[in-house]
Amino acid sequence: MRKFITLFAGCYLAVSASAQYQTLHDFKALSIQHDTIDFATYAGKKLMIVNTASFCGFTPQFTNLQQLYSQYKQYNFEIIGFPCNDFGQQDPYDDSTIYHFATTQYGVTFQLMHKISITASDTTPIYKWLQRKNLNGVKNAQVNWNFNKFLIDATGHWVAYYDSNVSPLNSAITNWIMAGTGVENLPDGQEMVQLSENASGNSIDLNIIAPFPQHYAIDIYSLEGKNMGSIYNGIADDEQKINYNYSGLSSGVYFIVISSNGSRQTIKHAFVR
Repeated sequence: MRKFITLFAGCYLAVSASAQYQTLHDFKALSIQHDTIDFATYAGKKLMIVNTASFCGFTPQFTNLQQLYSQYKQYNFEIIGFPCNDFGQQDPYDDSTIYHFATTQYGVTFQLMHKISITASDTTPIYKWLQRKNLNGVKNAQVNWNFNKFLIDATGHWVAYYDSNVSPLNSAITNWIMAGTGVENLPDGQEMVQLSENASGNSIDLNIIAPFPQHYAIDIYSLEGKNMGSIYNGIADDEQKINYNYSGLSSGVYFIVISSNGSRQTIKHAFVR
């Protein structure tokens, strides 16, 4: 059962994919060093997934990708690069050669993966999921050349697709990274959490309404997207009140992000001291 948050003035609602669809966090894949990476370990981070090539007219985007990563990794953002030789035969060498090229010529420090085929029927499951609405629950988006980009939110849901011509530093991408939430969907249903100011001052009360025991993670983010810490992380059952003292925060607007059972919703709230 989905559960939901009551939003008050100054708050907004975002939407989350139905439970019938997979998220990126359901997948595993080989890194360029041939280690298995479980994408569930990226929970809580926004991601860009990009298919790369070493000898393409768009190869200089490695510079922009590394700049994007260096600037925004502090805000729980990661880039995952999948080398691919399908488009123009522009990445013909093995993993070790590709890794040496990317790291020495462009200083790449973000995660590179084992070279894959995207156009083949046996493409890696992640790229089936990225391109097919019946798997990701959001949109069909066929990769048509090197350096196509997909954005994935912190809960592993598909957010957006950009083709090769869109710079990794495009403002639509950087604004999304810095926003307090990604694109999330929550269907209509009963409320999950109620927020209220505590009369004692410098604190709020979050009342979790859980019809059965399940895990809740509640974090607070600055308006710039920086994680300011955890409010709650644990199992809640029935009605449970959490008091959060925000005296350690500067006055301003923050995002309170609640995740539970694959659903996520965000409250935009002003703390005044």
